[in-house]
Order: sequence, then C-alpha cells, then structure tokens
Amino acid sequence: MKKNIVQNIDLGSFTIVTTFFSLWLAIYFEEAIENMLAYLLILTFGILHGANDIKLLQKANKKINTKKGFFITLIYYTLFVLGSGLLFLFIPTVALAAFVLFSGYHFGEQHWVSKIKVPSVLNSIFLSTYGIFILFLIFSAHAIEVSLVIEQICGFNIPINFYSYGVLSTGIITCLFGAISYAKKKIKFNVVKQLFFILVLTIVFYSSSLLLAFAIYFILWHSLPSMVDQIKYLYGAVTISNIKKYVVSSFTYWLISVLGMGIMLILFKDNLSTSLAFFFSFLAAITFPHVLVINRLYKR
Repeated sequence: MKKNIVQNIDLGSFTIVTTFFSLWLAIYFEEAIENMLAYLLILTFGILHGANDIKLLQKANKKINTKKGFFITLIYYTLFVLGSGLLFLFIPTVALAAFVLFSGYHFGEQHWVSKIKVPSVLNSIFLSTYGIFILFLIFSAHAIEVSLVIEQICGFNIPINFYSYGVLSTGIITCLFGAISYAKKKIKFNVVKQLFFILVLTIVFYSSSLLLAFAIYFILWHSLPSMVDQIKYLYGAVTISNIKKYVVSSFTYWLISVLGMGIMLILFKDNLSTSLAFFFSFLAAITFPHVLVINRLYKR
C-alpha cells in the first residue's frame, strides 16, 4: 500500500490546488518573499527535473550504458552546457531567442504529449506555439521587468507593447493549429478544461512577481509532470522507493548546478534585474541539452 501511494495521486488536481495556493501567497506576501520562494522552488524541483538526463540517455541507448560510454556522454553533455553558456556571452540575442523557442517547444511538449494521437509536423508547430504563448503571457504580465532583464542580457530595450502583440499572435496561431489537429483527430483534449487552465494561469501570472509567475508554471505545470514521466520511464512506476532512486541518481549533477547558480545569485543579490539576467542565462544553458534528451524520450 505504502509503495504505491504516490502512484494514486491525481497530478492534475494537485497542480490546480497548489496553483491556487500559490495565488494566495502572491496576494498576501511581499514580492521579496515571493522571489525567495520562487528561487527555492527552481533551485530544488526545477533543477532536479533536468538533473537525470545522463541516466535517461543510458536507458534509451544501451551502447552508452558502460563506464566509458557514461564518461564520453558526460563530457559531450558538459561541453553542450558550456557552449550554451558561451552563446549567451558572445551572441546573447541569438541565445535568448533560441531559449524562448526551445523552452516554448519543451513546455508545450510536456503539456500535450499524452494527448497526441498521431505525431505530425502540425502537432509540433502546435506544441511550440502553445509553449511560447505561455511564455508571452508571463512576459506581458511583467513587461517592464522583462524588458529590463532583456536589456541586461542583450543590450537593447524591447517596447512594452511587443509582449501584448506576442500573446495575441501566438494565441491565434495556437488556436488555429490546435483546431486543425483536433479536427483531423491528431490530438484529443477537453477544450473547456484547457481554456480554464489558461484563465487560471493568466490570473496567477498577473497577480504574482515575475519570478514567482515563472516558477509556478515551471515547477507545478512542467517540472513535476516531467519528473513523473521520467520516473515511470526509468523505473516503471512512481513509488516512494523509485522517487528515492531518482533523487539519488540526480544528486551530483543537481548539486553542481545549484552551487553554480547559488554563487551567481549571491554575487548579484543587490541588483534584481542583473541577477535575473544571469539567472535565466544559466537556466537556459542547462535547458538546451535537457530539451533534446526529453524530446528523444517522448519519441520512443
């Protein structure tokens, strides 16, 4: 009974309840406390959900499931992360645009993968535009702050109304491609339920700080469902025992990532926009390879 207790939790209901709880926090607590909570969530569950990529690659490809294969894969993976970081250093505009596109697809893939009946280019476009739409919702809710962060990263300022246009255009494209996929029976979902989710997220994004808005979606709507999928893929079921295995196998990579990001946050703690710029740049650097790993997992 104890072994299967996690398996029986309704993740969808849990996500909705905790999202409303987060909304309560956003209303009653100061922005500084919201930001501390957001950093805590991202540095724990957020980083943890991407810390088991090597294990996932070994599961997917038996050829690298050896000591030599592990170290070669680890070296390539590390170089990929470092290369992503250098991209932000030398061509930040390209790196930031790539981060938004990669993250958009990744968020959309996690949300819709269980509802896709027939994989297709049409669905891939739908996944991407949905995820980018979610990001633009966050950007639009905190347009001034987002523009300051982008200015810190890229050196130029984006007009505030750009984010509203982004929400409108990606929203229309998402609805169009979603409707086509639904009509062609390539994807199946409850329209009212999905619209309700968007309404809830919009309210939360506009009621909380930029960091907490991002953390709520990143952790509750993306990282936790992704961890559930990863544990099922690696161990067959979500149980207390398998969760422990997942955490243990992720711990080293998670600790290195958290220490690196923690040092960066301490160095720039007195300047919020600068610390956010480095924070999201670091997050992007470890996101790029993770997106490719998870995409491979879902295509099996």
